[in-house]
Amino acid sequence: MSKNAGARISKYTTDKDWEYYGKTNPYYGVVSWDKFKQESLSSEAIEDFFETGKQYVDTILDISHQYLDPDFQPQHALDFGCGVGRIAIPLASVCKSVTGVDVSESMLQEAVKNCTKRDIDNAIFIKGNDSLSDVFSLGKKFDFVHSFIVFQHIPCERGEAILKQLISLLESEGIGVLHFTYFKHASWMRKFAIKIGKQFPVLVRLKDYVKGVDYKPMMQMNSYNLNAIFHILQENSCHHSLVRFTRHSEDEGVIIFFKKTSQPSL
Repeated sequence: MSKNAGARISKYTTDKDWEYYGKTNPYYGVVSWDKFKQESLSSEAIEDFFETGKQYVDTILDISHQYLDPDFQPQHALDFGCGVGRIAIPLASVCKSVTGVDVSESMLQEAVKNCTKRDIDNAIFIKGNDSLSDVFSLGKKFDFVHSFIVFQHIPCERGEAILKQLISLLESEGIGVLHFTYFKHASWMRKFAIKIGKQFPVLVRLKDYVKGVDYKPMMQMNSYNLNAIFHILQENSCHHSLVRFTRHSEDEGVIIFFKKTSQPSL
């Protein structure tokens, strides 16, 4: 990615918002269920949190075996937007190594603590940026690249640039599993209010002040153009693919499963 492109994209950064959630509400910031809020978080809730991650990993690997490669056994996995390790930790039980990437230092610190508690020593965690430069500096590629409920929080132009970097880190015959939202069920008035909140976050702060509630950044939910996503995949040799639909509250999405292969598309 060129320097000019990076500068153009950086003005849309939401990274500071995620450090806020990493410091104040790290588990709820990953899965927005009431029992994962910091004020009500219990040891049982944390175990439930990681159980959802294990169930999810079992499901995506099963789909990968059924439709992409029945013999696939991930060895070196990259989890983009790893948060506190909900997916990275169960991946560590089936992979030789896992690399988790996140923009929040506080999230990464919590992920390390969670690995220590579980005696997991084959996972490392790296601060991310748009170019994923610290990941590239490892000098390795991955046979499994993953991201779930992450790109939706990243403005689309940034997200598309990051997608290209992730694909370049995936080795030939490797498998990717990436999630994107593409449609919001909301009135035009609500969509307009969300758009204004993204462009002028100071108004969100003012609204909370008027209501007398503590300020917290708006969790952006961005709808991607799937034409652009599939074009990037096809142009980068990710020819074998399938999708599974998701629905979280107002937002519809797809989990795209793909295999990077030299075999041309039909």
